[in-house]
Amino acid sequence: MSLGSLASSTTITVRDFVIPARIGIYDSEHIRPQNIRVNVEMSLIESEIISDRIDDTVSYEGVVEEIRRMSLFHHELVENFAEELARFCLNDLRISAVTVWVEKTEIYPEGAVGARIHRIRPSH
Repeated sequence: MSLGSLASSTTITVRDFVIPARIGIYDSEHIRPQNIRVNVEMSLIESEIISDRIDDTVSYEGVVEEIRRMSLFHHELVENFAEELARFCLNDLRISAVTVWVEKTEIYPEGAVGARIHRIRPSH
C-alpha cells in the first residue's frame, strides 16, 4: 500500500480513565460502586488541524465530564454505559465515528471484563 492511498485522520482519545461507578445487574453492584475503566476514540470529520485554538477541534474535557456525570447513576449493563457515551460523543457534529470501551476491573482477579462498541455517524 502506498502512502498516497492512506486517508488522513485525526483521533481524539480518552484512555484508561478509571472511575468508581455503580454498574451491574446484581444487588451488590447496585449498592457498592466498583471501578470501571473507560476508553474513548473519536474520529474527526476534518482531519487537518487548522490552528492552535481549542475552539477549532474537539476537546476531550467534555467527554471526561460526561463520564463523571454518567458514573453518578446506576447502569445495569456496561454495554448501555458505552452506548450512552457514544451517543453523547456523536452529538458533536465534528465527530464522524466513535469507539467506546468500558471495562469492569474488579469482578475477576485475573483481568477485566466489559464491552467495546463502535458507532459511525449516519449520513443524511
